[in-house]
Amino acid sequence: MQKPIASLMAVGLLLLAACGTAEVEPGPITSFDDIAGTTYERQGPGTQLPHYVQFSEDGTVNWSTNPDLIEDSPNGVMETRFEGTKIFTTPVGASAFPCGVFPEAIYEIHLLENGNLQFVTIEDLCAHRSRDLSETEWAPVP
Repeated sequence: MQKPIASLMAVGLLLLAACGTAEVEPGPITSFDDIAGTTYERQGPGTQLPHYVQFSEDGTVNWSTNPDLIEDSPNGVMETRFEGTKIFTTPVGASAFPCGVFPEAIYEIHLLENGNLQFVTIEDLCAHRSRDLSETEWAPVP
């Protein structure tokens, strides 16, 4: 009787271990579930803003020029919603100021093979925001 129970426990542990080590597949993301709580840093040359972004499961995105302040005192916050692979963004409060009459935008966020993210502009009339987000990769901050 003990041998079958031990065998079942071993199989259960193997299944649990296999499920716990599953990796997120590269491609467009459809929710923040797999990247929530992670801070990403803008890669490449230039002084464009933002330098860091952080995603929350509740659909908010914080951005900051200082990774230590991104949670408690971000430079800006965007509310988002997903429709399939498209993410609709709306800056909150003073975050909307730089884009004035063009606060809303539509992007896709692609998870790349190397673990970085890339924003792909679908529709954004705010040229500098679109350029700042989509002309680079975003690497996870350890």
